[in-house]
Amino acid sequence: MKKIILSMLPILCLLISGCQEATDADISPQEKPANSYEEAVVPVEQSPSTIISLEDVATKRLGGIHLNFNMSGVTKVVLESVDGFQIAGKLTSDKQSIITFSALPGETLIPGKDYYIITFPCDLSGGYRLSIYKDGQVASYFGVHQKVEAGKFITPTDLVESELEFNDPDAPFVEDERPNLNPATKEALVAYQQNPTEQNKSLLLEQMGIRYDKVVARKKAKLRELEREALHQDLVDEMQAIVDEMVSNRDTRLEQQFYRLIDPRKDDNPNDEWMVLRGADANNPYIGYAPVRNTEYAAFKSGFTYPQGQGNYPVVNISYTDAEAYCQWLSSRDSKHLYRLPTEQEWILAAGHMPKDVSMNSDHVERGITAVDAYAQTTGACGGIDFWGNCWEWTSTTNTNNEYIVKGGSWDSSRDACRSEYSDDTRNGSVGYANVGFRVVRVDR
Repeated sequence: MKKIILSMLPILCLLISGCQEATDADISPQEKPANSYEEAVVPVEQSPSTIISLEDVATKRLGGIHLNFNMSGVTKVVLESVDGFQIAGKLTSDKQSIITFSALPGETLIPGKDYYIITFPCDLSGGYRLSIYKDGQVASYFGVHQKVEAGKFITPTDLVESELEFNDPDAPFVEDERPNLNPATKEALVAYQQNPTEQNKSLLLEQMGIRYDKVVARKKAKLRELEREALHQDLVDEMQAIVDEMVSNRDTRLEQQFYRLIDPRKDDNPNDEWMVLRGADANNPYIGYAPVRNTEYAAFKSGFTYPQGQGNYPVVNISYTDAEAYCQWLSSRDSKHLYRLPTEQEWILAAGHMPKDVSMNSDHVERGITAVDAYAQTTGACGGIDFWGNCWEWTSTTNTNNEYIVKGGSWDSSRDACRSEYSDDTRNGSVGYANVGFRVVRVDR
């Protein structure tokens, strides 16, 4: 029986009829009894010395991932299906979604050499993670929109070694919420800005979709880790809800990001406290850097008082009606602008998606409301602060019962309730609440 060594593409090509010089190795499956696939075993521990029969790869309809690193010092690569799909073990039992491919003891993977991780055929469109270990540190790469088919090896389509971020392997894994635009997305954005055709829009949305799905894949990987390690089921349930929301609202999120990206406006005064509200369908909209503070509200409301030392705290116990009156007062003092409360959609555009591991005043980490800049290191998509936690914020959007939707959570809310997409909390607009404040939108007259 012929055998192949997983690290040797030249030998593989010699054994396979019609193999081309390409990044993907393509093996033509042979005829075999139906139960041969069910009997196949894919080891969860693999290395360059692992020998697997050509019959197992082709006839038993296996596949895998082809790797070739130019960097030195790589000791192992861990492959994981972030959806938890089976890629190793036995089909009938011992199902595994993680494979470790290690260099030989005392050695590293040779730069420029081809290596293969053998897997069961698997639809990895939803994401897979490669954890690359190098010089005692680890970096994560996430691939999406790829499928391992019988007899084929896929290659990571956009793995750029210079962009890998290596960290201590014992450090907690944090899913990247707002990755920088990659070169392909930047190029598509420039092309659309220069020539806004439907074709260029489709190309930009395609690149944005890849970028978005990689963020989702990171969250799925975090979910898988929590399923294995979390001490409390609540953590798993919370992450599952976040993943489900991101998957179900993918098109809406991409549309928001698209309009945010193509908004050409620049801040007319970078030194004031008004932030460009990118992507909003209004007359040159801006939004407040922070919720309205006690000192600001006191300038409007005669007789309004607040505890000493809390001038920089968000004003609360203000009804929707009173918040509207404050906006009307601002409008009366400005001949160029009108002021109002944000819609829910505008609030979400300003805040953006809440990073999972942000620092904020929620879940009783403080004993009550704090100054608006107490967690100023946490910023929304527009650059503003205090969007999540501390106090809820009124929006002008109502539910079917004509109650107003409030956003952002408060100091006594769960972190899950603080998420930008969370729309389950509403309030009576004629009543003030001890944990509800407001933020203002400014538009041109």
